[in-house]
Amino acid sequence: MTGHKKLSLIEVIAKSPLFAEIVNKVELLAKLNRVVLEKLDPKLRGHCRVANLRDGILILTTTSPALGHQLRFATSDLLTSLRALPEWCHLKSIKIHVRLAYDAALPPSHPNPTPILSESNAEIIKASVQNINTAALKDALLRLSERASRPNRRPNFK
Repeated sequence: MTGHKKLSLIEVIAKSPLFAEIVNKVELLAKLNRVVLEKLDPKLRGHCRVANLRDGILILTTTSPALGHQLRFATSDLLTSLRALPEWCHLKSIKIHVRLAYDAALPPSHPNPTPILSESNAEIIKASVQNINTAALKDALLRLSERASRPNRRPNFK
């Protein structure tokens, strides 16, 4: 095997046309993401991201169905403003995909509030425990009922 030059992994990847195509696509999507966020309503910016651009269709992701609904209302204006730019004049449409916050890999703009058990639901759980024969289930339900929200008291999560 004389005459063959050994290449490092970085050199092999750098010479790969597929790698170059991926890098170009990532750069294009990052640039488009910046432009889209610039054009969007400030209330939606933190919850939206460009996911893909395929066959002239811009795919945006958001973190909740409610935000997806708001984005759908904004797509017409967004598409018009993007088409006004020479680089994005070929866009045909915009699709919105909803990915829940834990699926979307988007940084949360605020932490999700911990669900709190109401006092009335805690009473219902306590009442239902009397009809349960399984000790482990009975104990678990009693612990759950203790998590009810009370004024000036945070739930006791273990």
